[in-house]
Amino acid sequence: MKLLVTDYLISDLSQLDKFNLSLEKISIKDIPNQAQSLFFNDKFQFVFDEFVTLSSFNKLNVNLEDNYIFQIKKTNLSKFTPLGPTVDVLHLDLQKKINFFPWDLTNTIYSSRKLIDFELLDSFTINERDFRNFLSYFIKELIRLKMLVELNSKEVAVLLNEKNDYKYQDAAKKLKILDRNKINKAIKYTHKIEKNIVKYGYEIENSKRYIVSIKKLLEF
Repeated sequence: MKLLVTDYLISDLSQLDKFNLSLEKISIKDIPNQAQSLFFNDKFQFVFDEFVTLSSFNKLNVNLEDNYIFQIKKTNLSKFTPLGPTVDVLHLDLQKKINFFPWDLTNTIYSSRKLIDFELLDSFTINERDFRNFLSYFIKELIRLKMLVELNSKEVAVLLNEKNDYKYQDAAKKLKILDRNKINKAIKYTHKIEKNIVKYGYEIENSKRYIVSIKKLLEF
């Protein structure tokens, strides 16, 4: 078993090329479903979607000889010392993470001239929390557009308890191109992905497919 010490959660396996390991990604929630031993598997199972603490690691009941790689924060490294020398520690120094904002992604979604950047997409789909933050911003934007079909900007701003500012100027431009049918479909699809998360749990690939589909629907 190995521990990867990193400041930022890694999901792109290419970032680990320098270690010359045969890797495949696995979600931490899938570990209990695997066989207890990976002794005969040459590939390392890289847990890409969550940092582990010593407490959360112990709950997994993983054999230290199994080919897993867990990500931990540097501040927690000393707590793993009791696991002993059978655990290898890998260090990955990365550049400071770029901060993305929900509007960075929505601007890309609406524009047919912009391709979705992998790093931007990954930043809002790597975990449920970040994806829900994006959805919260995006659904409010869609609702604003839907309401502006029937009401003026002053009325909508009062109902949504927000300032009648640049957001409404931007919405007015979008409404010159987007029709009500596309807006309604986007809202329906967004509610569907939210329900699926509640019912089946969060899936990174499903969230990525959602964003790609929404872009195809709304881009102009």
